[in-house]
Amino acid sequence: CTVHARKIGSGVGIFFLVQKCAVLLMHNNKSAYSPSLYVDEHGEEDPGLRRGRPLFLNNDRFQSLEMLWRQHGIPREVAQIRSTSDRVIRDNWY
Repeated sequence: CTVHARKIGSGVGIFFLVQKCAVLLMHNNKSAYSPSLYVDEHGEEDPGLRRGRPLFLNNDRFQSLEMLWRQHGIPREVAQIRSTSDRVIRDNWY
């Protein structure tokens, strides 16, 4: 993901990690998890797809993520998530 973001997106990228059912936001060598775009019928996420229930695209979350991308807000969002999260992804992990 890091190489692709540097090559194609000038160090900025949004990736959907299928096996984790999570969105990865990336800015240079820093990255952070964002809420999944897919939720079950009750609006709950299924991290790691453990429950095995059908998931549906949440249009509100998708539109928020799209707006974040269009307004060039990924770097700020990554910094904010990393500063407030107790679980941080190591630099250059992805």
